[in-house]
Formats: sequence, structure tokens, C-alpha cells
Amino acid sequence: MAAALQIWTHTFCREFDRLPPAIQGAVQAKIDAMGRRLDTFPHHRLKNRGDYRLRAGDHRVLYDFDASKGVIYLLFVGHRREVYK
Repeated sequence: MAAALQIWTHTFCREFDRLPPAIQGAVQAKIDAMGRRLDTFPHHRLKNRGDYRLRAGDHRVLYDFDASKGVIYLLFVGHRREVYK
């Protein structure tokens, strides 16, 4: 199965660019791994919200997805202490 299409929001892109290169690589690797098995990946929905979270060390990626279309909508990325505010 091909990797899922990643659609980056403006907010995600801006915050991703602010991360150090080593962390950018780790976050991108986790997103790519999720995209390769989008339909069987264990997605964790946030309480009282409609989006999902992906852990990459101390950083979190907030996203939504459509498995039938093979699309991941990347909404936000940041340190775990700040991302849920």
C-alpha cells in the first residue's frame, strides 16, 4: 500500500519549521510510518475534540484523517506541554 497523502495546514507548516532539524526528522518519520498503514494504525482521539494525536518523543502532532481516501490532514505540531492549550 502506498503512503497516505499528507496535507499540511499553514499552522502546522509554520510550527514544524520552528522545530530543530533532529526533531523535524523524528516527527516526519512518525507521520510517514502512520501514513504507510493508515487503516490499521492505532489512532488516539482527543477527549472533547474531533482530532487525533500522534506522539513523537516529547512532541505531539494533532491531525485528522480519511482512511478511505488515504489522506492525513496535519493540523498542529508542538511540545506536549503546549500543544493542548
